[in-house]
Amino acid sequence: MAFSNSQYDEIMNMYYKNQIENRALEQSRKEEVYNTIPRIEEIDRLIAVSSIDAVRSRLKKGTDTTAAIKERNQALIAEKADLLKTHGYAADFLKPIYTCPMCKDTGRIEHEYCSCFKQAAISLLYKQSTLDKILQVENFENFDLHYYPKESDGIHPYTPYENMSNILNKTKSFIETFDKEGGNLLFYGETGLGKTYLSNCIAKALLDRQHTVLYQTSIHLFEEVCGDVIMKKNQNPDSRKTYRYLYNCDLLIIDDLGTEFTNSFVSSELYDILNTRMREGKSTVISTNLNLQELTERYSDRITTRIFAEYKVYNFYGDNIRLAKRRKAIQQ
Repeated sequence: MAFSNSQYDEIMNMYYKNQIENRALEQSRKEEVYNTIPRIEEIDRLIAVSSIDAVRSRLKKGTDTTAAIKERNQALIAEKADLLKTHGYAADFLKPIYTCPMCKDTGRIEHEYCSCFKQAAISLLYKQSTLDKILQVENFENFDLHYYPKESDGIHPYTPYENMSNILNKTKSFIETFDKEGGNLLFYGETGLGKTYLSNCIAKALLDRQHTVLYQTSIHLFEEVCGDVIMKKNQNPDSRKTYRYLYNCDLLIIDDLGTEFTNSFVSSELYDILNTRMREGKSTVISTNLNLQELTERYSDRITTRIFAEYKVYNFYGDNIRLAKRRKAIQQ
C-alpha cells in the first residue's frame, strides 16, 4: 500500500495516540489496584526481581534456579488472580491494553500491514467523500420499514413491507456470515426505494467489524478513478490509491450502476473489477435503478451472466421513500 507522507503520518499519529492513551489507562488501573490491594504491588515487585535473582545465582553459585523461580512466580500469579477476583476485578484488568490486539497497535503483523491499518487508509477516503458522516445516519439502527406500504400493489406476490422485511433480514444474514461465506449482492429497482441507504447500512456494519470497505458511485468510479488511472488523464494520487483498493478491499460497493456513460472502456473495466474480485473471493454490492432487462441490454453478456450467476439479486419496489421523508420533514 502506498501513501503520501502526510497520509502516512496521519495514520501513524492515530497509532501513537492510541498507544499513549492505552498506556495511561494501564497506569491508572495499576495505581487503582495497588491502592486497593497493596499485596498485588508486592507480588509484581517480587516477580520483576525474580529473573535478576536467577541470573545472580548462576553467576555467583553456578547453580540454575530457573525452575524453582518459575514455580514460585506461577504461585504468585495465581495468588494475584485470586486477589483480583475477590475484589471484583476482571482477570485481565491489569493486562496490556490494545486498541487492535492483532497488531498490538503497531499497524503491522510481521512484514504485512494489519487490517486496522488498511481500514485507516480507506477511512481517509471516506473523510474526503464525507461518507463517514453519512454512515452516522444511514445505518441499520435507523432503518425504518414503516415507509414501505403493507398493502399489495397488485403486481408482486409480497407487499412492499413484506418484501423489504425479507431483504433486510437477508442483508443482516449476509453481515453475520460475511467472515465465512462472503458473497455478492445486487439491489435493483426504481429510484428512492432505499438501495443506497441499505448499501450504506452494510458498509457501516462491516466497518464496525474491522473489515475494509470501499464505496464508490458508478459515475465517480469509471469517469474519475478508472479514467484517471487507466486513461492517464492526470496523476491524481487519490485516484491511484482508490483504484488499488478496488481489488483488495473486503467489500466494494458500486452505487447507481448505469448512471455512468457506458462504452467499451467502462464495460471492460467493470468486467475486470467484478471478475477479479470474484476470482479472489472478494465481495461486492451493486445497486442500480435499471431493471434486469435493462441491465442485459446495457452491458455485455459476460458481465450480466457473471452477475446473475454469482450475485444474490433483490428487487426493491414500493413508494418513493426519499419523497416520503421530505414530505414528513416539511410537515414537521
